Amino acid sequence: MSHRIELDKFHCKGCGACAEVAPSVFKMDDTGEKAEIVDSHASDLETAELAVAMCPTNCIEIEKDED
Repeated sequence: MSHRIELDKFHCKGCGACAEVAPSVFKMDDTGEKAEIVDSHASDLETAELAVAMCPTNCIEIEKDED
């Protein structure tokens, strides 16, 4: 099963939780105000799912494709 991680930057409040728990997937942008995706097809799906659960604005999604 393949997947793609998506981030709605408009709704991101920049709390940094995703970058803290999944630094291989997310980082804070140059201003430190919004998160960015480092690897939208990260192999560490478990930490990406933890970031989704911790996001207070629910602006992270993992779309899974059935292969």
